[in-house]
Amino acid sequence: MKPESGHDMATRIFSLSLLLLFAFAASGQSAADAGSIRGLLHNEDCTDFFFHRPIPPGKSAETLDRYIDVLADAGISALFCNVNARRVNYRSDVWPAFWDGYDPDGPDDQPYFLPIPAEQRKTWRLLVHNMWQVHHEGIDYPARVIARCRQRGISPWISLRMNDVHFNSNLAHPFHDELWRKPEFFRKNHPGYYSRALDYAHPEVRDHFRKLIAETLQRFDADGLELDFMREPYLFSAGREKAGAALLTAWLGEIRELVDQAARRRGHPIRLSVRVPSQPAVAVGLGLDAPAWAKAGLVDLVVPSPRWRTLQFDIPIKQWRELLGKEVSLAGGLETRYQPASSGYTRGVTPEHTAGAALAVWSGGADALYLFNHFQNSHPHWSAEVYQRMLKACGSPEALRKLPRLHAVTHREVTIPGEKYRPPLPATGTEHTFNLPLGPSPPSDWTAEAFISAGDRKLKVSVNGVQGKWSASDGETKLQKYYFPAGAVSGDGDDAIKVGSADGEPIRIDRVEIRLAPPGVN
Repeated sequence: MKPESGHDMATRIFSLSLLLLFAFAASGQSAADAGSIRGLLHNEDCTDFFFHRPIPPGKSAETLDRYIDVLADAGISALFCNVNARRVNYRSDVWPAFWDGYDPDGPDDQPYFLPIPAEQRKTWRLLVHNMWQVHHEGIDYPARVIARCRQRGISPWISLRMNDVHFNSNLAHPFHDELWRKPEFFRKNHPGYYSRALDYAHPEVRDHFRKLIAETLQRFDADGLELDFMREPYLFSAGREKAGAALLTAWLGEIRELVDQAARRRGHPIRLSVRVPSQPAVAVGLGLDAPAWAKAGLVDLVVPSPRWRTLQFDIPIKQWRELLGKEVSLAGGLETRYQPASSGYTRGVTPEHTAGAALAVWSGGADALYLFNHFQNSHPHWSAEVYQRMLKACGSPEALRKLPRLHAVTHREVTIPGEKYRPPLPATGTEHTFNLPLGPSPPSDWTAEAFISAGDRKLKVSVNGVQGKWSASDGETKLQKYYFPAGAVSGDGDDAIKVGSADGEPIRIDRVEIRLAPPGVN
């Protein structure tokens, strides 16, 4: 079936969307019905628990409970248990499981694994076998996660990825469902990594996800359902985003009704969350009109987030709050990679990176902080002690204010097709100003430093008009360090770092970082 198209279709869908918006707005439904969603929210993807070590035979339940206990001891308020990519990690009635087609007694070159490069098969086999074993031992993975969360005082949610494109360059990969192997359902006019994302203009695609949503609400007694549009945010063919926005709003109204029906059946509130791109204009431009959804009462929580490539230190939380209003909860999302520019230097985040980005989210007025890709088994590659200590701190703005923190200029990965986006780095010229929220003002005895990567060129560096004093230059990293008084930080999130050439000649800047630390912390 071809995608719906044409002026009449777009007009019809837009009219239906308006009717839904007015209907839900009139109903008075909002996040306030069940209270704001607050604290530290943690997304656990569909594979990490299964990926890293064999589960001892007969120990599936015990091993999973211990996994949840680590998060509980780290102070998680809500766990967003992701159950799907292009298949699901439990025995579903409507979607295939990851292990469908796998023979646990067969060799590594059994038909299931043949599309995977030979050197990767043992890794993927461990993942699939653990999923199979958990199911074989009678454990319903999402239900067990929910039960353990309730025992440990964590609010359990189910998170569904709405357009995951992992392994899309290999259509024979065993992790694909059949729908993802049919080019007629792919997006059009957008080459590259997202070209094989599914196009929601097709009713078959919307129905495919609706079935999974309906099963989730019928089968699992969770406190909330997340629709994760950051895997992936490209839901429509390039140039069709405006018509797609109306179509998606109408569809989301149907999903909201399913959620409300489930809440009435369960006898307790079930909230609906959406994870969307970090910039409001980008989210709306891709058809993900979260402000309109919020005002219509279709969602209870909005989570603006970076995608994956880099942590963002400047998510416009204040702008999001103005657009969403006060009836919807707002959380800012954190990632586990740091990459200032779209290419070049990259690394996993340090605790100081996380503290800086987290405090910027809290200081912007968010109700909650949302961690993505922060897994105890893998990245951000912290020790178990550091992992739990940092997660506990992330849930408390007061605790974060006592920690050394680093703020950095980065870029956004998600763009609207055809957008002429220019990342802030690298920057070339004689003078540049970078707007970067630095969180609350630190005490006057704190150390405040600016780190600039501009080779060995002499610079003029200021923070909010206060000149920095050159301190040192690292020959290996090419970072120049400038001290400035801690009182230069505005405290209101409206901070500007100006970097200029001392000799009037053009300079190239690749990194801009601000570090704030209490006395005695190097």
